[in-house]
Amino acid sequence: MEPVQLANTGVHEKVLNHFRTFTPGAVLDLPCGPGGISKALDEMGYRVTAGDIHPEYMNVPGIQAIECNMNSRLPFEDASFDYVVCVEGIEHTENPYNAIREISRILKPGGRLVITTPNYLNIERRLKFLFSGSFSKPVTAEAYITLYRRDSSFLHNSLITYPVLKFMMESNGLRITSVEKEKTKTKQVFLYPFILLIWMYTRLWPSRQRRKYLIDEINADVILNGGNNLIVNCLKT
Repeated sequence: MEPVQLANTGVHEKVLNHFRTFTPGAVLDLPCGPGGISKALDEMGYRVTAGDIHPEYMNVPGIQAIECNMNSRLPFEDASFDYVVCVEGIEHTENPYNAIREISRILKPGGRLVITTPNYLNIERRLKFLFSGSFSKPVTAEAYITLYRRDSSFLHNSLITYPVLKFMMESNGLRITSVEKEKTKTKQVFLYPFILLIWMYTRLWPSRQRRKYLIDEINADVILNGGNNLIVNCLKT
């Protein structure tokens, strides 16, 4: 199978904007894919290590990718990196909890993780789930065997919603400091009545229930009215 671009330009730019504010240091780009993020970070003065389950897809002269399986132990010592960038990768893992645990392990205290993942809780996807029972288009066994050649790394194996992502981060010593959307989906303006309905309904919930279900966070504009992806900045505490 040919390498694929796993994230659009809007996601890349939002991710790189974070790194423009950081002090250059050692960064792991995981999964690196064809190497767009690795190349940009290298040009910004970062000491880039690129990793991917398919290192042969790296296509940037001068940067060689290391084979890394996010479902297993990563081939790096504890506290090896100042930064980890994970663009549209966590949802492709079979064991996202292991991936976050390993990322935390190899990050230095005070290090940063910038991670992106599909926004499964925007209003469009919530309504899609309501009517179809699925957040994304199901993959058939036939497609898995013939098109993807039984390689699950090309699939969205883990449909991670924001509350689950936050739990994985905080339980591994990673504190979310900011959440962004890559863009506003213009067609969602027609779904705004549903957004208002959700806001009004959940405001009737007791404060304890709102906190328990992270209502204020998952119904924030960046998520409920957000685009296809979330860009999440985390600090290793």
